[in-house]
Amino acid sequence: MVFHNPCEKIMPYVCVFLPFTMQLTPRSPVTEQDIDLLSSDPYIPHCFTRSFKDLTCFWEVKNTKHEMIAEYDGNNASPYGFFYSRGDEECECPLTKQNGNHTLYICEFPEKDVIMFNDLTIKVKEMCMNKTLHNRKVAVEAVGLLDHPTDINVFWTGNGNTFQAVWKISEDNEFHVFFFYEVQYWPEGLSEKYIQTLQTENQFCSLDNLQPGQLYHLRVRTKPNGPLDGFWGSWSELASFLTPQSTAHTPNPNIFTEVIGLHCFTPDLSAVCCNWRKNTENYKQLFYKYGGSEWLPCMESVTMINCSCVFMARSDSAVSLIMNVSSIDHPRRMYYKEPFWINHIVLPPPPEFSVKPLSGGKLELNWSISELSLAKHVVYQVRYSLGGNTTWKTLQFPQGIQCDILELTPGLQYTLQMRAKPDGDKMQGFWGTWSPSVTIKLSASAGWIIPVITISLLLIPVFALITYCVFPSSFKKLKDKLWPPLPNLHRVLDTFLTEIQKQYQPSSTLYEKPIEEPPQSSRLEILGDEVLPIETQQVSRDYVQLSPPTYQNEEYWPKIGLLLLSPNLNTVSLEQPSSGITNQTYFPTSWNQ
Repeated sequence: MVFHNPCEKIMPYVCVFLPFTMQLTPRSPVTEQDIDLLSSDPYIPHCFTRSFKDLTCFWEVKNTKHEMIAEYDGNNASPYGFFYSRGDEECECPLTKQNGNHTLYICEFPEKDVIMFNDLTIKVKEMCMNKTLHNRKVAVEAVGLLDHPTDINVFWTGNGNTFQAVWKISEDNEFHVFFFYEVQYWPEGLSEKYIQTLQTENQFCSLDNLQPGQLYHLRVRTKPNGPLDGFWGSWSELASFLTPQSTAHTPNPNIFTEVIGLHCFTPDLSAVCCNWRKNTENYKQLFYKYGGSEWLPCMESVTMINCSCVFMARSDSAVSLIMNVSSIDHPRRMYYKEPFWINHIVLPPPPEFSVKPLSGGKLELNWSISELSLAKHVVYQVRYSLGGNTTWKTLQFPQGIQCDILELTPGLQYTLQMRAKPDGDKMQGFWGTWSPSVTIKLSASAGWIIPVITISLLLIPVFALITYCVFPSSFKKLKDKLWPPLPNLHRVLDTFLTEIQKQYQPSSTLYEKPIEEPPQSSRLEILGDEVLPIETQQVSRDYVQLSPPTYQNEEYWPKIGLLLLSPNLNTVSLEQPSSGITNQTYFPTSWNQ
């Protein structure tokens, strides 16, 4: 009869079961295996118990003359006697002879005489000679020989190449709490020096540091422990299990690329999409679990396209993945992914953006992302190229920026795309796909004139400075021509008046303006028609007519009445000049402002 593992149908990828065949024939009291296990026992007869409620003793004999005589006479009586006593009362145990590789005489104690913590004294006698061959004392609790465990299962823990082996023991044995277990496991095809051994008091153990992608064999045996003692029991049948391989196949752990092409991501923190390479030769099935929950299959979904399978996302614990790969020609293989959190595999959708051309070759960009839960935790990139050129220039914007202005060359056509990625703080993941391309042509601009003029104006003082430092004389001449000095108006006026006086009286210095001479009052003489004496006429020819300077603003011109001077310079008429005057002659005068 073969026992089938109940978890084989549910999780054939993480559970390995060891089948056991039950003995349909009656079990021999002592097996060859028992003889080997008790070979280290120095006492004869050898005694053991399987449940601490039974007791069996045996010893091995060679064909003696007594046995040959008994066989020749046809007497089935045993030539040996087996006696045991507890206190003063002595009892005899009927012996059973067992032939085989070894000739054994066996005593199976009645259950009523098996008492723990109460020693028995045993004697083996040769009946013909009435000679004691063997004697010893036996404590039932010290000669335990337990059966090996059953229902051995090996489970993958979901973390690296760490497995857990569990087994069962007979529930009929009420002393199972005092059992001690030894586990051995090794990879197939390797020598015994690679066998690893561990011991535990529990009905399970953890198997660490296993080689990935290897077929392992495991076996368990039992021994009494604590207040009980005895011998190591027989090894169980081999349980085989396959260690999974890690799907990571890149030196950068942040990039989720695997040997089998497994790639999982979440676009919205509510569902996880997984993809892998598919072919007709292999059958692949992905399973997932959160924390210590049960393994669940990743199912196909019509709501998310381009996904091999989809499962719901949770943020309360890490998720583990394992993939079962089977084919006709190759043995079953398993691949696993180290536990990770959902917010570490975020793949944002492409941003939605718009462009607006501005003057001077500037381009205004505005963008947003459809998933509002990710909007505060992503950064953006924009790339652009000239026309159909395949060379792109990429710019990255800081977090929180949703608009910017690009300065490009006017008159050219540009193609732009944008994408998003988690900022790496609260969200981690991958760069999303590029958005659809947007093509725009910028209008030509005369904005180059202003920079040229500005540069020209800046070069003028530079040229002047160089000329001043290298050719100072040339710089002075150039300066005099470009910026002539302003004349001294007082000196020009004085020179002008002096020149005018010299035109009329070249040799006279009578009317030269003395330095710092106070202004004189105006004197004017008006002569009549009378015939003047020659001396007087001579005097009158010495006077010239001068006109005061003309001022643009006449309010500053001094208001001075007209003075009439007689030839005698004694009479001054201010209001009624002579009506018979036919000639007027003005004396030079000075004006006060």
